[in-house]
Amino acid sequence: MKIGSVPYLNARPLVDELDRHPPAGVTISYAIPSVLVAQLLAGEVDIAMVSTFCTLEHPHLHLLPDIGVTVTGPAWSVRLFSTVPLEDIRTLALDASSRSTNALARIVLAEMYGVTPACRALPPDAGMMLRQADAAVLIGDIGLAAPSAGIVNLDLGAAWHALTGLPFFFAGWVARDDAVLREATPLLHAALDAGLARLPVIAEAEAQRLGIAHERCYQYLAEVMRYHAGAAERAGLAEFGRRAQQHGLLPEHAVERI
Repeated sequence: MKIGSVPYLNARPLVDELDRHPPAGVTISYAIPSVLVAQLLAGEVDIAMVSTFCTLEHPHLHLLPDIGVTVTGPAWSVRLFSTVPLEDIRTLALDASSRSTNALARIVLAEMYGVTPACRALPPDAGMMLRQADAAVLIGDIGLAAPSAGIVNLDLGAAWHALTGLPFFFAGWVARDDAVLREATPLLHAALDAGLARLPVIAEAEAQRLGIAHERCYQYLAEVMRYHAGAAERAGLAEFGRRAQQHGLLPEHAVERI
């Protein structure tokens, strides 16, 4: 079984055990979200920890409903940076590695600030993006560590919660074959349990890798991120799909699916 995951800090508790002690017949690889989705669709991986947005775009994919990367309120690592007031944004640089957060940013800007900027996907480099657009979307480790002094910094997880009152279900385990996902479910649950038990150790190693304070890293994993999804998280995903469709970011079948 080939398993793929994003290489970000927020997914580490889900995959740490699989990485350290891969079960027989299981391999794990890493790629940015957009690449992982392409690998999943091409059959290059069997299961992937990817943006839940792909399950709205591709109804034949199957999502494990009770494990994922979710937040209720601030997300810290999913942010929009702007050199102008948010209501004055006219151009927006989207993170080429992400589909879900790009759609989220466009929904938030339209519904909370009344703007629909011209968008362009660019590599995730804050300085370069903000030289080419009024504002930029950044996710993952880059979004977490990017400096925000002197510019507007909008936490998109907090914005979504303010807008809807719901959690945001950012990423989950997704497969093409539902039977494969069911077979892997006990393994994925056990890996998460082991990862959560090792949070202090994971935080220490990841803080060194990213060059951030251990306390901030641990707080992010233990308090900001959530790894179990329930009815509220699934309602947040359904609401995201409805709003994305209303803004022309998803076709009709996305609403039919959820």
